[in-house]
Amino acid sequence: MKFSFHSIKVKKSPISLRRRLLFLVAICWILPVLFIFLFVTISYRNSIIEKTEILMEEWAKNFTSYHAQKIDEAIVISKKSSYERIIEENWKFYMAGQINEAEFHGAIVGNLKSKYYNDTRFAMSVFYLSDNTDKLYYPSGQAISYINTFVREVKDEALRITNQDTSDAHVKVINGRIYIIRNLYTTTNYTKFGTLVVELNQDRLFEQKTRNDDYELGFYINNTGSFVLCDKTLGEASKQDILKRLSVKYSNQANRKLTIKKDGVYTGLLYQQKFEDYHLGTILVANEDTIYSELNDVRNIIILILIIIIPVFIYMIYFIARHITAPMKRMIAASKELEQGNIGVQIQGEPMPNVEFTYLLESFNRMSSEIKFIIDYAYNEELAKREAKIIALQSQINPHFLNNTLEMMNWQARMAGDVEVTKMIEALGTLLDYTMDRSNKKLIDLSEELRCADAYFYITSMRFGQRLRVEKEVDPSLLQIKVPQLILQPIIENAVVHGVEVVKSGTIRLKVYKENDCVVLQVLNTGKNMTQKDLKRVQDILDGKKENLSEDGVHVSLGIRNVNERIKLIYGEGYGLTIMPTENENEVASTITIPCEPCEDPEKGKLMKILLDKSI
Repeated sequence: MKFSFHSIKVKKSPISLRRRLLFLVAICWILPVLFIFLFVTISYRNSIIEKTEILMEEWAKNFTSYHAQKIDEAIVISKKSSYERIIEENWKFYMAGQINEAEFHGAIVGNLKSKYYNDTRFAMSVFYLSDNTDKLYYPSGQAISYINTFVREVKDEALRITNQDTSDAHVKVINGRIYIIRNLYTTTNYTKFGTLVVELNQDRLFEQKTRNDDYELGFYINNTGSFVLCDKTLGEASKQDILKRLSVKYSNQANRKLTIKKDGVYTGLLYQQKFEDYHLGTILVANEDTIYSELNDVRNIIILILIIIIPVFIYMIYFIARHITAPMKRMIAASKELEQGNIGVQIQGEPMPNVEFTYLLESFNRMSSEIKFIIDYAYNEELAKREAKIIALQSQINPHFLNNTLEMMNWQARMAGDVEVTKMIEALGTLLDYTMDRSNKKLIDLSEELRCADAYFYITSMRFGQRLRVEKEVDPSLLQIKVPQLILQPIIENAVVHGVEVVKSGTIRLKVYKENDCVVLQVLNTGKNMTQKDLKRVQDILDGKKENLSEDGVHVSLGIRNVNERIKLIYGEGYGLTIMPTENENEVASTITIPCEPCEDPEKGKLMKILLDKSI
């Protein structure tokens, strides 16, 4: 009886439970947070940036429109000086001598005071005659610092416009201050008589409601050299690079054109629009850390969540390894030992970390113990059965041969009272002693089996006389190998009964030799040819089909069948007895094949060891 455990072979190894659990944890914990993180940092961020840039664009346009309106209002007020003709009329009176210098000065200053000094939109106002540019007219309450700034910084630019034949309002930015310079002409003959210069009040122009704490604003008027800061911080050195990149795109011919540039953490926007008297290019610079602070806060929160999740994920890995993977490895290792033949293996060591695996451990240990008990019981029972069967088979052989021998001796004694009877009795004694096997040995040396065969040959030759010829070819190196007892005599008897007896004379040859890893014991006898029917009958006998045992030759048939069964029981199905005709005419070969060395099959090896130790 053979016990073996085989694992089911599959083409593709299944994924381990540990990997599946880790994958599940990753899906349930990391992927949602990662998805939110990617959504916020990519899709949502891009959407916020796009909307923020649109808001920046709208803010730049509104800023430009609002301040252009303020500048246009100042230009319109400067033009009213011509339409109202107050300065023009007083100038004519003065030139005609109708009023003196003091009266003319009072009239001009009074007009400037009412129009500009009392209007908070203006910081300064100055008037001078075209033919006397050194004489300045300005409100008496006006700070002298403004006049000094005008003389030092603005007057040269004003004189250049004075020398031009134009009545247009010129918007100039000088050292960050916004001035409107305009020549005044008479309405009748279009004679230039003076120049008006006004400075816009930037505190009023850049009121708080026009500002945004998220943006830093400024603008060019007509050229990049005339830059006005709405926020003083825009002039810091850190923002010079973004301003340079934007100034390259400035052109006083561009109208309603938008340009966006990025430099480091800064995003810059230039919006250009052309007006009737000037060109305005609004600069808007935003710090991304400021305008996207809320977005960065969301990103930081998600990063914080990820940082929190990582220890949780590590703990999940530890939990899976401690409470699932490690117990499973112990269970699998024990199962593999059981599969490899370590019947009864027990899972030892520290207790399982949870109730479920504790139950599995106890169940496995109980099952392993029960399997060991069942296998031990079944194996011992099988050996006992085989022992009984072998003894029974041998006991069936001995009486048959004893009866035949006694019959032959009786026949010999009756035919002739010769001395040869003594030899026959001695041979018979050898056979009886060998058959009775008082030493209870189941495997003997081949030399002993051959001695028994010689005794049988002698007795048989006395029966047949010249009709029987015996030949032997034995390899001397094989005389000490172990073979089952009484396997040659039944084969020789079969050769005599079915060979020599049916013909006038015959030959029996006994050959013992080694072939590959096997020992071959072969008995060849001459006689009648075997028909297909004979071959089938012999094969049925060897296979143990009792219906093919004939009455007159039942002991012979039983002998060869028992020899075949005994060999297969001891050595395995790969060995046994075959009876086949040879290539020589009228010759049949009965061949026994047994292994040279003890069987490698663990079960058969145990049986061979028991037989050799005489302890079945």
